[in-house]
Amino acid sequence: MDGTLDSRERALAAMARAVQELGYPETTVRDVLERAGMSRRTFYELFHNREECFLATYDEAVAGAFRRIDDACEPDGDWPEHVDEPLRELLDYLDAHPDLARLLVVETVRAGPSGLERHERTMRQLAERIVRARPAPPARDEDLRLRAEASVGAVHGILHARIVDGRADDLTSLAPELTRVVRELAVAS
Repeated sequence: MDGTLDSRERALAAMARAVQELGYPETTVRDVLERAGMSRRTFYELFHNREECFLATYDEAVAGAFRRIDDACEPDGDWPEHVDEPLRELLDYLDAHPDLARLLVVETVRAGPSGLERHERTMRQLAERIVRARPAPPARDEDLRLRAEASVGAVHGILHARIVDGRADDLTSLAPELTRVVRELAVAS
């Protein structure tokens, strides 16, 4: 079993590297095999196809990002400050894993309907975390949800542009400005 887990982890890491270098549409199973140092047979024992490997890589990356975000949430923190540290943790995570940053922010929507569905679900989950972080939601809870969705979309758009333009070398430095964007969009009552 340990060999299978090791092979799976190698395949996921190789998929992330290949997608960072080539983009999802151009990445082939052979690209993953070469980077993972594994046989085609081993790959197909783990995954049915390239898309399944990509989506598993995405799911693992999202889980890692959410662990960082959730660990940073202070249950007793003030509402505006409550979003600061989780956002900084997300940016730190993306900086520490540039291959996953591209996969999470840019390439998932290029992976067809399943990738787009996962991307949309992740965006909703991020917005929901903003909504839940508010200790006492305003009377118009739907307004808060809309503002949370807008703030997640704005941050995503900024990160997407930076990654696509090759300016993603220090995403953490964007934390103060992005925090202000989230506060102005999601926190305003």
